[in-house]
Amino acid sequence: MISIVTESPSAIERLKPAFRACPNDFDVMKHEIKGGRVSVYELSGDGYRLTVAGEVMGNAYFIWAVAGNGAVDATRELAEYVKRSGLSAISTRTYFPLVARLLKRLGDVKINQHGDHEFLRWEV
Repeated sequence: MISIVTESPSAIERLKPAFRACPNDFDVMKHEIKGGRVSVYELSGDGYRLTVAGEVMGNAYFIWAVAGNGAVDATRELAEYVKRSGLSAISTRTYFPLVARLLKRLGDVKINQHGDHEFLRWEV
């Protein structure tokens, strides 16, 4: 199940730990949310509850931040929504190699190293 929680300050605040490697980007994301370019969703189901902030960029859904439990299963659900909306990929960047390794479980995730972070793209 997916719910829009863009107007929920507590949902946005739950995403703050995702920015521990780049704390200034949290304020940038909040600015983008206020501007209507980034939306916040809650995905929940058996074994997962995840808060996700993201935006459409080209043919991909770019994930700004996630927080919660069950990222792999929740991302699989998110992929169904992404496909139905006519997009062809989910992308994100991370400063945490563990996140990249976790998301590789989704299948054919392309990972590119860019300085101190990695950029991930998953064709859905």
